[in-house]
Parts: sequence; C-alpha cells; structure tokens
Amino acid sequence: MLARFSRIDPATNKYVRAGSPNLVYGTLVFVRSVIVMQAGRALARGATIAIRYCSIRRQFQDHDAPNNGKGENPVLNYMNVQYKLLNCLAASYALHFTGHVTMQLYRDNQNKMDQEANGAVTEQSGINLLADLHATSCGLKALASSIAAEGLETCRRACGGHGYSSFSGIGPWYADYLPLRTFDGENDILGQQVARYLLKSARQVLNDENVAMNDTTKILKHFLSRQDTGTAFDISNDSDIVSAYAYRASFLTFEALNRQDNRQAWNDLLIDFDRLARAHSQYLVVKNFLATLDDPATTKILNTETLQVVRRLFRLYALHTMEQEGADFLAASVCTSRQINLITNTIINLMKEIRPHAVRLVDAWAFPDWQLDSSLGRYDGHIYEDLFLRASEMNPLNDVTIDPYPDSPVLYKKDAKSSKL
Repeated sequence: MLARFSRIDPATNKYVRAGSPNLVYGTLVFVRSVIVMQAGRALARGATIAIRYCSIRRQFQDHDAPNNGKGENPVLNYMNVQYKLLNCLAASYALHFTGHVTMQLYRDNQNKMDQEANGAVTEQSGINLLADLHATSCGLKALASSIAAEGLETCRRACGGHGYSSFSGIGPWYADYLPLRTFDGENDILGQQVARYLLKSARQVLNDENVAMNDTTKILKHFLSRQDTGTAFDISNDSDIVSAYAYRASFLTFEALNRQDNRQAWNDLLIDFDRLARAHSQYLVVKNFLATLDDPATTKILNTETLQVVRRLFRLYALHTMEQEGADFLAASVCTSRQINLITNTIINLMKEIRPHAVRLVDAWAFPDWQLDSSLGRYDGHIYEDLFLRASEMNPLNDVTIDPYPDSPVLYKKDAKSSKL
C-alpha cells in the first residue's frame, strides 16, 4: 500500500494514521507553489515571443505619428496590441514574484513545524498556519494557471496568422500547458475550498473566537473595524491599491457568509464562492508583487530606473485587474465610479511609459532560442529568415514527392532534388 504515512493494523484490520493528517497538506502546498511560479514563466514565454515579434512586424502607417512617421508602424506601437501584451507581461512578473513568496512561506512553515517537533515553543503553531497556507495555495494555483492559459492564447492571437503556425512556438506550448488548469486540483473545485476556509475564518472572527492570527484574519478584522466608517482608498497610491483589494475580498467574504447564514443552499452560492476565491487570490498577487518591490533585498539589486519600470508593471497589473473586476470594487464601495472611469486613462499612460522597455523586460527572462523553439521570438530578430529556413531546408516533406495519380502503386517517393520552395 506504499504505507509510509498510513497503514492497516494486521491484528485489528483497522486503518491507522501516521501523525497528523494535516501534514499531508504540506506536499499539496509545495506542488501548488511550484505551479504558481511555473505559471509566471509559462506566460512570460508566450509574452517574450509575441512582444519580440510585434516589435519587428510592421503593418500600416500611423498618420498621427510626429511628422507623419516614415514607413509602416511596428505592430507593438498600436495601443490595442499593447493592451493585450503588456498586461500579459505584467501578469507574468506578478505571478513569478507571488510564486517565490508562496514558496518561501511554505519553507518557513516547514521549518517552524520541524522546530516544534523538536520541542521548541513558537508564537503560533505551524499546523494552524498550514491551513491558511493551504487555502492560499489552492486559490493561487487556480488563478495563476487560468491567467497563464488565457494569456498564452492572447499572445498567440496577437501574432496574427503566424501565431497559428507551429513555428511560432506558442501553440504547442499552450497545448502542453492547458492541462494545468485541471490536474493537481480542478480550478473550480479549488475555489470552493478557498471559499470554505474564508467563511470559516470570517465566522470565527465575528464570534470573537481565539483564531490564529494570519494575513486572512487580519484583513477580515480590519474590514470589520472600518466598515461603518466608510472607505477612502487613493488608487494612485500603491499601498492603498493593495488595501483596496483586501477590503474588497473581505467584503465579498462577509456577503457570502451572510447569504449562507440565511440558509441559502450551497449550490446556489457557488458563483459567489468563485468570485470570492478569485478576489482573495487577486489580493494575494498584488500584495506579494508590491511586497517584493519594497523588499530591501530587491531595492539593493535593482537600480532606481529599473525599479521604477517594474513598479509601473505592478500598477498596470493591479489597475487592469481592477478595471476588469470593477463591479465588485464598486459594490464594496472601495472606489467611486469616477475612479473606475479614470483607470482606463491611467492604464494608457502606463503602457506608453512601459512600451520603450518592453523588449528588454522580456529579454530579462533570458529564455534561450532553443527553449522558445520559435521563429517569431528569436533573440536576434531574424524572424522571416528563420521561417523560410524551417520551411525550405528543415522540413522533411521537401524530400518527399507525392504521386497524385490514384492508380499509381507508389504513393510517395524520395526526391533528391532541391527544396520545392
């Protein structure tokens, strides 16, 4: 039975657990933390290909350009293309940093439980914190894998007709990545686990029970202390943006709890639970993204200019998500309708500031050409030369001649002639 963690007593035929069953969650947390990090790199791979290609591919002339700019315009200069690709780029950085933070939380919690196993006394039990970490990893796995899968498809479409070709490198990678939305926890089911944990925590906070102090209970208590005094979040301030996400997630938690206490059926609340789990996970992503940028270790490594560019990516991701989820933020009274309307202009200005750095931001991922396996995403920009090489010299079908006559005994034969192209 591979009975390392459990066994059947041969004398009584009873199932015997080995230690605390909560420890099983540790492995799940580890795997899902890795999936979150991989989601960032998976999306970064697609964004690298698409941004490099769209910075080379030229199409149409921009008649509004200064001095009616000469020649055709790089596709990446068009604002609708930037809206697709730069948001994918920002999301890739957000997921990457969030994955690292989640993995570090897992390691810290494992160390704490090891110390407790050796008799050490800690401020909070590692087992108690593991429940919050498990719920966190569930929500982030679902959110990250969904963002990455949808983002890869967005990157493929941004490459136009060439994006459909296997030479783009995005289509095969998308097909390989898509199963992550299902395995290691189907995303919709994981959302229910997150919602169940949040409702349990909210009920404990309301009843003023002796709950474990973690990030979830802190934001829930902060919401209760502030809900009757109103909110005034300045979404032009980075820390206020994170607070706005926390307030919205807490608002949706207590709204769902109120509906459940009014004896609404669990099945009738599944849509609310999905929104709640997504809101809480989005809060964690923006929180971890900003925390990474504010970390002294980060500020020590990055120069001021680079840090400012990455901060713009943070704001782009946070505001774009806020724009997409505007109804929830308005319902929670986190911001006004005028603020939501102004977000679009802020996003446009952010994209204009990020655009000159777009290629360098994807180059920073340092994907080698052999790993991308893409004509469109070549580091040297020789897109069309590589497309022709793959089609004319590397394609094995060029060595085959198909006999078109139906009565021919030979369907195809070798052809030693040069490429048909």
